[in-house]
Amino acid sequence: MAEKYVGKKFDDPALNVDPSVRDIYDSFPKEAERRSFQGIANRVIGGTNGTQGPLITIGGTLGTTAGFKITNGVTVVINGVVSECIAQDNLPLPDGTLAANTVAKYLICTAAGTSGTVIGPGNVVNKADYDSAALAAAACRLPDLPDGYCALGYVTLQAPEETALVFADGDGYVTGTGGTAGTATYVDLICMPYDM
Repeated sequence: MAEKYVGKKFDDPALNVDPSVRDIYDSFPKEAERRSFQGIANRVIGGTNGTQGPLITIGGTLGTTAGFKITNGVTVVINGVVSECIAQDNLPLPDGTLAANTVAKYLICTAAGTSGTVIGPGNVVNKADYDSAALAAAACRLPDLPDGYCALGYVTLQAPEETALVFADGDGYVTGTGGTAGTATYVDLICMPYDM
C-alpha cells in the first residue's frame, strides 16, 4: 500500500504570501453604489403607441387641478423587466411645507406596473443665500431614486418670497402657477441624471 505524501509540494504557496487577492467580495458592497447603477439602468425606452419608434418622454407639466401631470404614457425598463407607466393627471406632492423664499427639486418616477409618483424634495435651498433664484435652483439636488423605480422627470419648484407652499394630498392646491402658488420648471428624463 502506498503512503500518502504529507510534506510540502514544489508549487504550494509560501506561507508568508497574502491570500487575500483570492478572496471573494460582494459585487456591490455599498447600497448607494448599487442604487446609482440602478438609477442609470432603469430607463424610459419609448411610448406605448405600439411602434417603439422615436423616444417618447412623459411631457411633464402642471396638473389640471393639483400637483403635476404625466402627459404621455411611456414604456420603461426596471431591473431588466419591461413595464408601463400610464398617463396621469394631478399627481400630488408629498405632504409637507416648502418655506417662503426657497427652492427645491421633486422627482417624478414610477415603479414596475404602476402610475407615477412624486417624491422629494432632495434638499431645500434658501434663495436669500444666493445672488439669484437661478443659482439657488442650481444648488438643489434631486432626492435619491427609490429601489425598483425609474426616473421619469423632475420639477424645480420655487416658493414665493413671502408665502410658504403647503401640500396635502387631495386638497386641490395648484402649484407652479406663479404668484402665491410658486413657479415650477419641468424637465423630462429617460434615466436618473449623473450629478443632480
